[in-house]
Amino acid sequence: MFFSSKKWDPRGRHCFVTGGSSGAGLALAVLLVKRGAHVSIVARNEERLQAALVELEKHRQSSEQIIKSYSFAVNSEAGSTAALQAASEPHGGRCPDAFFLCAGTSRPSFWIEQNEALMRSDLDASYGAQAFTALVASKEMVKQGVKGKLVFVSSVLGYFSIVGYSTYSPGKFALRGLAESLQSEFLLYGIDVHIAFPGTIYSPGYEAENKVKPKVTLKIEETDSGSTPEYVAECILKGVQKGRFHITVDFIGNVFRASTAGSSPRNSYITDLFYALVGYVALPIWRNSVDSTVRAHRQEHQEYLKQKGIIG
Repeated sequence: MFFSSKKWDPRGRHCFVTGGSSGAGLALAVLLVKRGAHVSIVARNEERLQAALVELEKHRQSSEQIIKSYSFAVNSEAGSTAALQAASEPHGGRCPDAFFLCAGTSRPSFWIEQNEALMRSDLDASYGAQAFTALVASKEMVKQGVKGKLVFVSSVLGYFSIVGYSTYSPGKFALRGLAESLQSEFLLYGIDVHIAFPGTIYSPGYEAENKVKPKVTLKIEETDSGSTPEYVAECILKGVQKGRFHITVDFIGNVFRASTAGSSPRNSYITDLFYALVGYVALPIWRNSVDSTVRAHRQEHQEYLKQKGIIG
């Protein structure tokens, strides 16, 4: 926190990126290719994967780089194992040096509209899609003695939550809990753990979620400036290179990080104290404004419930 150490260099290392066909995952894969890394991207949609692979090839730094794409669902141990085995094969069976876990989707909606199947599906998307990859990756890293990196991508909604994210935020909170546990446990193996908490990312996924997002949630978020996938990717990579455990991408993210740090490793005692003081004053005020916005939507919400047939 006080002294700089040598930055982690992805050059020549094998980096495995889930959710690598679009958004921040693809932007991160592009950055890694530009830095001279071998890159494997994983996602479900084969068409988007092929388009992403064409984009990655544009940034190749040498003919020696191995750049591949793999179509797998990673929200299960079996799927994650298959993806890892496929990506390791071109490298003589050696597992990747760094895992960037960007897979995940959001489906904003009201809690009373959920059922068991929807809840399990959302937990798979927000938590399982990263947790299972982390499980099979860490087992193989320990088995092969690879002292690499695991990089989770949560969300600023892993620090707090609001109306509309009742089946999304729990998974993002869970990723933080997992990362906190592994950051401690993996000191046994020399494996570094990082977790990023980006806010709104202007990506195809964001456009899709806005189509189903409750009006009250859209109202609360209307002042959110958001970030491009490229900017988020740069922040994540810089955070990893600097050895930061919690990685945030903007001022608001830093305020929430410092205000909810608990016993997490700090980025800086001095700046974190500043952000925590800002949060102590500003966050209760912000939360009161959010609650006022929600109360103001009660009538609109009643009409919505009637249209959906949830109430008579």
